[in-house]
Amino acid sequence: MKIKLLAAVAAAVTLSSCAVGGESADAGAAYPSKALSIMAPGSPGGGWDTRARGIAGALSECKVADVDATVTNVPGAGGTIGLAQFAKHKGDPYQLMVMDSVTMLGGIVSNKSPVDLSELTPVAGLSRGPSAIVVPAKSPYEDLKSLLDAMEAKPRSVKWTGGSLGGPGQMTVAGLAKERGVAAKEINFVPTAGGGETMNLLLSGAATAGIDTVAELRAQIEAGELRALSVDSEQRVPGLDAPTMKELGLGDEAVSTLAGVLAPAGLTEEQQQEVIGLLDKVRKTSCWKKDLERNNWTEDWKPGDEFGKVLAEQRAQVTAILGDLGLGK
Repeated sequence: MKIKLLAAVAAAVTLSSCAVGGESADAGAAYPSKALSIMAPGSPGGGWDTRARGIAGALSECKVADVDATVTNVPGAGGTIGLAQFAKHKGDPYQLMVMDSVTMLGGIVSNKSPVDLSELTPVAGLSRGPSAIVVPAKSPYEDLKSLLDAMEAKPRSVKWTGGSLGGPGQMTVAGLAKERGVAAKEINFVPTAGGGETMNLLLSGAATAGIDTVAELRAQIEAGELRALSVDSEQRVPGLDAPTMKELGLGDEAVSTLAGVLAPAGLTEEQQQEVIGLLDKVRKTSCWKKDLERNNWTEDWKPGDEFGKVLAEQRAQVTAILGDLGLGK
């Protein structure tokens, strides 16, 4: 009897301890209670990888959650190889994927991906990374108007470069060409695998003009090797003497990509809100704010269905532009 009584007391203490721990966990957040996996559907060192590792770093370094977060890279086909793998994790809120809206939508359309973003659970749009249109410092083009005048007069004479085939850079150039009455298929655009290749083409004179993220181009702009003619952000970029496309009356032609996070299909509304809550905590940390500054990203918080709406709108925009380029379905 004494043994049973002691056992009962021990059990009561154990349950009490669990209850206290549970209340403490709920106060911080019941989710996440185990390790997270964050997929970057691009190469190590790229923008998606940087974002994924920034989120993982904020979770631990700024003590957002007391769990590990591992980053997995699955590059290829504009992110659609990773997307196909990610889509298999239905109903699992511990699987997350970073992406850029226009870049991935371009990959989906041009690669005829069987998986579409509308099938997944939108978590949040986090940031935008402004792009700049640049020319070599010795270029005769002093402003965007003169460059577009040359393209209008003789489309193939202006050799553009920057980013992947069907990516936001090429889509922006296609929009600028259309505004000048130039067919998208007439554009002379050389796709690249990254900023380094874009830089080589520009600095060697093999390309007339380029479009890439400010983060990729800033060092060469500040060194005087490249001249920025315009940026696609809402506001001017600090440190760059370049007008926005909006200022030049070309805001509608800019294809600005929204970086964010998706979860697999099949999450309950409660699970979706828990993941959104976690990302909301991440974006408010000093760790994430340092990443924004370091990478020239501008915060653009669009949680849940707001993010889903942006993706749907840009899906239509991307499909139309890539259709004009002959890259659509």
